[in-house]
Amino acid sequence: MSGAALRDAARQCRRRVILSYGLGADSTAILLRWLADPSSRDFDLSDLVVITAQTGDEWPETGHLVEQFIYPLLAAHGVRTVQVARGGHYERDGIVVLDDTRHPTACHIDGVYKLSTEMVTMGTVPQVGGVRKCSLRFKGWVLDQWISAFTRGRPFDHVVGFELGELDRVATDREQGRLPGRNPLYPLVEWGWFRGDALAYIRQRLGVDWPKSACTFCPFALTHREGLERTLPRFIRHPEVAMLPLSMEHAAVALNARQGLIGGERLVDVMTTRPDAGPLMQQFHQHLDEQEWALYRVQRAFRAKNGDMRTMGNAVRNVQVLGTGDRARVLASLQRVAARHGRTLEADGPHRRLWLHRRNNLFPCVEELVTAAPAVVETKKGPGFDKAWASGLNGPRQLAVVA
Repeated sequence: MSGAALRDAARQCRRRVILSYGLGADSTAILLRWLADPSSRDFDLSDLVVITAQTGDEWPETGHLVEQFIYPLLAAHGVRTVQVARGGHYERDGIVVLDDTRHPTACHIDGVYKLSTEMVTMGTVPQVGGVRKCSLRFKGWVLDQWISAFTRGRPFDHVVGFELGELDRVATDREQGRLPGRNPLYPLVEWGWFRGDALAYIRQRLGVDWPKSACTFCPFALTHREGLERTLPRFIRHPEVAMLPLSMEHAAVALNARQGLIGGERLVDVMTTRPDAGPLMQQFHQHLDEQEWALYRVQRAFRAKNGDMRTMGNAVRNVQVLGTGDRARVLASLQRVAARHGRTLEADGPHRRLWLHRRNNLFPCVEELVTAAPAVVETKKGPGFDKAWASGLNGPRQLAVVA
């Protein structure tokens, strides 16, 4: 066998260890222990790949800490470090490799195609019910693409930073992680570590309190008291960061009053009640005034679930931009439209809506409104809308709910 063939055979036999590095405390603690204590791992660091999927909306302070403390250590040990991001809205847009090096220096938290871009242009916010679709699209799918190309179906150890308090996520990951050759590993669980243990270890090694890694608008960080107490002060300290989640929510609520970043409740309402958030809220209202605004027509068709008129199935939406201008001009246009229809605008905090049809309690049904919001949402008709709209118009008791 030639020397080249021998080297190729050796590469085929080498162990592949891939750590999904989410930039948070759990995976950071794993890295630190592996680097400081060789007995905590059973592989050589030359076989390790540390990979991060950048959503484009991570907290800036997290990126700074990674650059200050973690990347210098990875560079000193020559650990291969990869950063990838989603290339666009569609899977056909592929992924972009932002960095692939054994000497990392910059944490590319801006990504390429941002999750926030998708949310804002669609006029919605991430949902907390069901599966974490945003995480699957902007992290899981992106990681799978790179890992698949790298391993080409060969066996590999996939290390995930779930701790002992997340055994439900461990079970889900084992069930749903189906890449060929994947062997999932959870070092924190094996070490008997909870999140508090990971935070304490980082504090011991680096002398810093590692913040929670998340998108700045992540609803999962806002739906419980601990998350709120941790996140709201971060917004007040970083008002430039808070503008995105507040603006995203404002546009989403304008189009759909049932939206809200805190499990359907509104972040803006919670922030308004905080005595220390006055300057932030003043800046936000000024931010809204300075934007270009648009008049939107919103049609939403609700299907019946499994043919049961008492149970709502999925909904499909059609959004049209009717005109743009400054805030005062667009609100005046909305008032004139309401006058032409002989109707009164619905007042919902700072939002104004003209209802043309209100949703029925039986399905299929439709709702239709005209509203005003910053000009960030794109005209878009959902797949199958025309058929769903026609079905909803002819649904049970629909005429009884015309506004």
